[in-house]
Amino acid sequence: MVCFQHSDYEIVADIVPIERCVFKNVVGGKRCDFLFMFNREKQTYGFLKNKRSLAYYVELKGIALAEACQQLLNSIEKTKDQIEEFDINALVVSSRVFIPKYDNNENYRAVKRLIKKNIRFEISPYTENL
Repeated sequence: MVCFQHSDYEIVADIVPIERCVFKNVVGGKRCDFLFMFNREKQTYGFLKNKRSLAYYVELKGIALAEACQQLLNSIEKTKDQIEEFDINALVVSSRVFIPKYDNNENYRAVKRLIKKNIRFEISPYTENL
């Protein structure tokens, strides 16, 4: 489970079920579970201020964390051009108690190059403070 919250403002997100919606009729290629989109223009209180709109690709995973990296990579590669105005983030929420380092994983490095930041691995339940 993942929860996005802001301590001072109500936030609005478009939640896209990537696996069941965007790629519903696509054969092959694993993809992540959700895309959470926080569009600046939809925020009543303007909590993003001068920041770009935020997008979080989220994979909910048990223990196969290397596979989660592949799912994020496939999803981001296929959809990033449609959300160019968003700052892209990648998040794996795992039920695993210990999150090992995945710096040497090929898919992890590919996602890192694509979004220009690290994939974040967090333990479920997880709350993201925006």
